[in-house]
Amino acid sequence: MPDLNITSLSISGYGGNAVPNRFFRQERAGRMLAVLFPGLRYSCDMPLLYYPLKLLLGRGAEVLQVRADYTLPAYQSLLPSERAAWLTVDAEAVVQAARTQGEYTRLVLIGKSIGTVALASLVPHAREAITIWLTPLLRNPQVAAAAEQNRGGALFIAGTADDLYDAAALDRIRAATRVEALLIKGGDHSLEIAGDFFASLRALEQVMQTIGGFLDRQGV
Repeated sequence: MPDLNITSLSISGYGGNAVPNRFFRQERAGRMLAVLFPGLRYSCDMPLLYYPLKLLLGRGAEVLQVRADYTLPAYQSLLPSERAAWLTVDAEAVVQAARTQGEYTRLVLIGKSIGTVALASLVPHAREAITIWLTPLLRNPQVAAAAEQNRGGALFIAGTADDLYDAAALDRIRAATRVEALLIKGGDHSLEIAGDFFASLRALEQVMQTIGGFLDRQGV
């Protein structure tokens, strides 16, 4: 791993609450910024977000991990529209704070599951961003609409055995845009293959190879 300074930023999100985070700063100032948004019970320490972190750091990016816990009652007790508003406010605050850390020329946004709600809120205001949507919640109208309107480089990765996978929505998005997509056959909401450890490892390798190739094609 390159020489890094790992710290956290002071970020005020929804309701003035602090947004826990971890910021990886390169010893030599990077020109690429990446922000990682976790899933509900899928933290940035888990494979689908941990290995993209390693990949991006190796490419010289500075990376901010969102480490908020959205399983807490204060969030879960809200109406769906209020939960979406919470994610939106947090996402905008996170990106704004991260952008002040350097003179960045490229922005990469990666979201897992409910993290794709955060991506959906950012896409209209960050059209230059490269986005990676991991197990996206395409049954959410806000997410599907933002994905269809996105004109930046985008990669969607989903599992065919994921109960939240929406094949019709992904087909509409691919027809409306130039996004790239990878489907993991038999993959669940963690893109793992139930009952087959080694198939799950091969799926993870396929995911990472696809992300690496996508970033290559985006020039990052």
